[in-house]
Amino acid sequence: MKLNDYLELSSEERLKEFLSSLSVTNRTPEYYVNWEKVNRETKQFELELNTLNYLISKDSIYNEALSLFTKQPDLLRAIPSLIASRDKILDILSIDEQDNMSFERLNFSKIDTNKIKEYVDFTEKSGLLNFLQNNANRSLVDYVYGVEAGLDSNARKNRSGTTMEGILERHIDKIANELELEWKAQATAPFIKEKWNIIVPVDKSERRFDVVVYSKKKHKVWLIETNYYGGGGSKLKAVAGEFTELSQFVITSNDNVEFVWVTDGQGWKTAHLPLSEAFNHITNVFNLCMLKEDFLSELFQK
Repeated sequence: MKLNDYLELSSEERLKEFLSSLSVTNRTPEYYVNWEKVNRETKQFELELNTLNYLISKDSIYNEALSLFTKQPDLLRAIPSLIASRDKILDILSIDEQDNMSFERLNFSKIDTNKIKEYVDFTEKSGLLNFLQNNANRSLVDYVYGVEAGLDSNARKNRSGTTMEGILERHIDKIANELELEWKAQATAPFIKEKWNIIVPVDKSERRFDVVVYSKKKHKVWLIETNYYGGGGSKLKAVAGEFTELSQFVITSNDNVEFVWVTDGQGWKTAHLPLSEAFNHITNVFNLCMLKEDFLSELFQK
């Protein structure tokens, strides 16, 4: 289908076409692990981790740890990485045999040398010393690489949106070169006014559009937002409502401004009603399949 054929359909027909061509995933191979981040997080404590290899398989490991950390307290900065924690300041609840509760805060970014025993007690109670004594048998640097890769998997949900931005930016860059257009990622209304002398009304002063494309020939900008939803949930309704309102807001500009929403994911099949409302107000709603069919290129040439 060509862009003009799509745009000539009724809103319900466009929605049907959109839903029938949703992608099953936007997960590129880079989606699964951000190795640059894993490497960075591991390297920052490489020296400490190599020194802590000393504790592996020690018999009197508590005393060995107490002695080591007393002599080199900064080694404690690596402890959060070893227990798979992004937090460097830990609030800890302790419960004794009489069910008495107490709270303690340990700062692993700025070591309190007056509390070395408390740090070592924590490493023992957390099970880390037992692991070092009985289960660790190789480099702790290699171990933390594995820990960091696991922690990074928690960021995958956020990476889905970042992946869409990357796909869109690569696509736009190619089209812009072919059609002699200008573009900017994460552009604000003040930037658009200063760079291209076009006024874009915004609903939030800090609003950043994922991609903005400018045609000098037409003195026109296209404001493009993108996201991806593999699963359902209440957020889809909120997002559809937000972009419906945003699209109606920005087109009140006296300048030549057009709104485009590039979204995809099987999750939209669970949000038919809010998406239908969005289609009633936003003409340019495209998915990845439509990008592949050159909808954006055709739009910029209309």
